[in-house]
Amino acid sequence: MNATQRLVTLVLVLTLCLCPPATWLTDVKAQKNPKPEDVVERAIMAYGSRAALYGIQRNGTLRALIKFVTPDGHREGKSVTKFVRKEKLAEDLLMIDLELPGTRYTIGFDGKETWAIQDGEIQKPAAEAVEAFRSAHEHSYEALLRYKENNSKLEYVGTNKLGTLDMDIVDLIAPSGARTRYEISRRTGRIIYANYEDKPASKSTSVKYRLYFKDFRPIQNTLVPYEIHVFQDGKLVEERRLVESVFNVQLDEKAFKAENANKPPDAAIKP
Repeated sequence: MNATQRLVTLVLVLTLCLCPPATWLTDVKAQKNPKPEDVVERAIMAYGSRAALYGIQRNGTLRALIKFVTPDGHREGKSVTKFVRKEKLAEDLLMIDLELPGTRYTIGFDGKETWAIQDGEIQKPAAEAVEAFRSAHEHSYEALLRYKENNSKLEYVGTNKLGTLDMDIVDLIAPSGARTRYEISRRTGRIIYANYEDKPASKSTSVKYRLYFKDFRPIQNTLVPYEIHVFQDGKLVEERRLVESVFNVQLDEKAFKAENANKPPDAAIKP
């Protein structure tokens, strides 16, 4: 795997980190060992409702500035992430367009297969890139908010205190068996951290990821974390800062086909 492919694998960790509008909260703060469903349902309401997830955020486009941190220094670029939400998380249409100095890489899922385009040439993506692409979505921020629709299980782990911030810790177990640990603020209901492990076929040991969400902003009556930091085995490897978030647009599903993705990033977005 070359340097560009390694950077692509890192950016796929952040495929989609979406959240819905803030409204009211149920009171679980006083409970010493609350039910995991109560904690997560409170978080869903903190971001709006299930209706918001499948209404306002039924599709969208996220534009971001990205900085990769490597042993050789920093490398900066930009990305455009597009999605169309389906009934199940695994069925969502996804596409990430990544531009770095001297190269452009796009990877997407059209509902049937995962494809890639390297500097304008359609190609079969590397197995490790496909694993990272699909795994990032399965362990994503929104996976917790869609736990019931995806038939995932919840386990209450305990609490954690970071400074003055009290957090409930909940594990999400997907139907595939994949486990993600979320740390949720008791005060706001916001998901602050997401933790998971991956074991790429090319490595003998698992890689531990920790995502930190911050700078939440109201966008179209939804709350979006505008800064995301990714830690790999305890080291900061990526910083992402959103510059634009748009939901509920006329996004043609045909744009998620590899043969159509060679067009300019805005070609499939209709005002």
